[in-house]
Amino acid sequence: MEVSWKWKVEMMKGPVKAEANLANSGGVKPNGRFSLFTQSTLSLSSGVGGLIAGGLLEHYLGLILFRNWVIAVYPIVLTTKGALNGVLAGRLSTGLHVELIKPSFRGNTRYYYAIVSSLAALSIVISLILSVMALLLTGSPIDELPLMVAICISTQAVASLLTIPITSAVGFFAFKKGLDPDATLYPVSSTIADIWATISYIMVLSSVFSLPNGALMAYVIASAMVITTTIFAFAFRDEAEYWRTIKEASLTMVAVTLISTVSGYALSSIRSQIEESPGILLVYPALIDTLGDIVAIFGSASTTKLFLGAIESKLSQILVQIRDLIQLWLSAIIYFTLYGLIAYISSGNISRFFIPLISFHIVFPIMIVIASVVAILTFKKGLDPDNFVIPIETALTDMAMTVCVALLAVAM
Repeated sequence: MEVSWKWKVEMMKGPVKAEANLANSGGVKPNGRFSLFTQSTLSLSSGVGGLIAGGLLEHYLGLILFRNWVIAVYPIVLTTKGALNGVLAGRLSTGLHVELIKPSFRGNTRYYYAIVSSLAALSIVISLILSVMALLLTGSPIDELPLMVAICISTQAVASLLTIPITSAVGFFAFKKGLDPDATLYPVSSTIADIWATISYIMVLSSVFSLPNGALMAYVIASAMVITTTIFAFAFRDEAEYWRTIKEASLTMVAVTLISTVSGYALSSIRSQIEESPGILLVYPALIDTLGDIVAIFGSASTTKLFLGAIESKLSQILVQIRDLIQLWLSAIIYFTLYGLIAYISSGNISRFFIPLISFHIVFPIMIVIASVVAILTFKKGLDPDNFVIPIETALTDMAMTVCVALLAVAM
């Protein structure tokens, strides 16, 4: 049965306040004045895990720089995987609040299973687009395109085996414990997605370039992914939410992939700086992960408040949420100072300490405004903001942060 966003809004409107609705549904209860700072600071601690991804990149630097397109594809893989994870996280957060999704793997709604299944189709679309863009971006030979497609689809397939269950489990657990999924779900799951996407990418690359039949293995995994997606499409052929998610999110994913190619170009353009000062690469995944998480917390919370009628669909409502923004800023400063220290200690170059902090203060306010605009415009157009806000802000945040870091690395 098709469930429209308008139905969701009407169900949540009325004389009962948004806080009461959340409390009655078993979701987030009203907490202290600084509960967002506490919850976001704790959830953003998972962003430190991005250093694991950075450490892996440094350890396998030879593999990452083996071919020009390999390092160019990496930020696109991270961004698109984060965008897919963002669609799931956003839909989970809102779906749990309005009781369209149950906080359980067993006996959940077709609405939940349709959303999860649609992600497989979106993964293939993304892989095809990013392979072509990487080919054009790096000027690689056209005969490498099939292998690039197989590697990208295989990476998405391997990464999804862990990220989808983990994201769902975190959302279910947070909701059952009375925590706010908007503040906890995406930060935790996105870090896991970044780490596992990095591991998956390195695993696939190592297999392709090191094992005798590595390329064949990538083609087999990619083919299995396509077959599985076809089965899902047949199983949910009559489920409106499956096709609606693909229709709305695919437009976003195309935009996300195109935007993230700028990140790929920016990262590949500072190869010499990466080789000379690996501290940049060490903290890079953590930088884009943490900033993306911060904006996602704000965007996801804004989307939920729009559905609940707690805020109006006006850009001026950013000022109403100024206390939330201050708490998020304070949380962010803690981590970006830490990343600056790590970059400095790793490279021995004091300028590397300032790159994370300067980049954050340039990109953060811009992305808050963009996330708000996307949420309001899609809401007014009758679309589901959860299909747009986190994916778009993830891509733009990653791109802006990567370009900013690259420019500062060259200038400083």
